[in-house]
Amino acid sequence: MLEVRNVTAAYTSATVIEDVSLRLGPGEIKAVLGRNGVGKSTLMKSIAGVLPVREGSVLLEDTVLPASAAKRARRGIAYVPQGRDIFPRLTTTENIEVAAHACGHDAKAAVAQAFERFPALQERAHVMGGNLSGGQQQMLALARALALRPAVMLLDEPTEGIQPSIIMAIQALLGDLNRSDGVAILVAEQNLDFVTGLASECYVMNRGRIERHLSMGEIRQDPALVQEMLGV
Repeated sequence: MLEVRNVTAAYTSATVIEDVSLRLGPGEIKAVLGRNGVGKSTLMKSIAGVLPVREGSVLLEDTVLPASAAKRARRGIAYVPQGRDIFPRLTTTENIEVAAHACGHDAKAAVAQAFERFPALQERAHVMGGNLSGGQQQMLALARALALRPAVMLLDEPTEGIQPSIIMAIQALLGDLNRSDGVAILVAEQNLDFVTGLASECYVMNRGRIERHLSMGEIRQDPALVQEMLGV
């Protein structure tokens, strides 16, 4: 479904990721693992179209995606960035409505579906996004992404700054979403417990490149690899 083919990306003159390739099949959940600063966020931004690529291409269903992030979103690529980036001066409801409307979907239906999946958000429906807790903001970021009716979800460090109970709830929700709706998920993370309970395979990044492609079983069985690549 999603293919990243020999992608190189940079900020100004500094190359951050180089010759990166990966594949995400229909209904698959895969992880991109690595320490801080190895290029995980840059990779996710490049796939989402937030950061233009210098070389290479991103394809969905064997078709090269347009460069625009907005057009990629309409094609079914939903991006939940590190730090969440919800609209702080819009209410919970408005955050979801804006996302649905931008992709030509029914805003009211998107809100109703979001509140069914995230009951805690319904209780905060008219609260400004900036006044939500970190966990609530992460739920809102996920709800906003789902309002796009995505084929692929890109999650960048979704557990960052979130309390353990919320992390477990997010893990369960993503697993349920994958099983019920067939949404393919690519998650960039350092939290090994989170991804081993969710993903089937992982790409290990180091110094802007994919160094290894492993099953989660291989990761669990190789503590030395975890120490070397993740620093944990």
